[in-house]
Amino acid sequence: MTGPVIVDHIVWDWNGTLFGDNRALIDSTIDAFDAVGLPPVTRAEYQRHFTQPIPVFYDRLAGRTLTATEQSMLDRHFQESYARRRGSIELTHDAADALESWKQSGGGQSLLSMHPHERLVPLVRKMGIFDYFAEVDGLVGTQAGRKAPHLDRHLAKLGVSPDRVLMIGDSADDAVAAEACGVACMLYHPGEDALHELDHLRDMSVPVADSLLGAVADLLAVRSADSDCFVR
Repeated sequence: MTGPVIVDHIVWDWNGTLFGDNRALIDSTIDAFDAVGLPPVTRAEYQRHFTQPIPVFYDRLAGRTLTATEQSMLDRHFQESYARRRGSIELTHDAADALESWKQSGGGQSLLSMHPHERLVPLVRKMGIFDYFAEVDGLVGTQAGRKAPHLDRHLAKLGVSPDRVLMIGDSADDAVAAEACGVACMLYHPGEDALHELDHLRDMSVPVADSLLGAVADLLAVRSADSDCFVR
């Protein structure tokens, strides 16, 4: 979808975008492959092969189709390793400033994550940013897989028109979900700790920002210059 659109609501991604846990995600995956006895994984290999759903990503890293038992073991060891790191993870360095900047502009914003909802809400509250969002939605129950259906439900709850929404995330799946739901997208690439190689995001044909505050500043500049239009 191309052309100028009016953006008055941002849907933010959580993991790797507002929540600066990319290094923990990568290192926990490396730990999990080591614990299960699979070939070692490097940071570069992670970034080269990263995709969603995660079982497909694990198959890529392993270079073969893993068994259900291996997938289950990887998930368990990943969760254990990530849980040990979670307490020391902070917001992305400019996340709070980006949220405040968009709030001051009069725009609406919400949070959508593939993180379990019952863990997400307390964590967002702990980080002190819960009140910025009209909605905070994580995965509930057995929901999993791709992000597009989750985004579709989120937009329905918000009652906003998709063609006036911008999604800001850090993965190709965010861009795929946005396109499927008729939403504009901007992707964030934090550098060496990113989940994707930079070329992966550039291949999505959406704007790529190297900071969250810069992403909001760019959006506000375009709104001001082009009568609130953002070019998809």
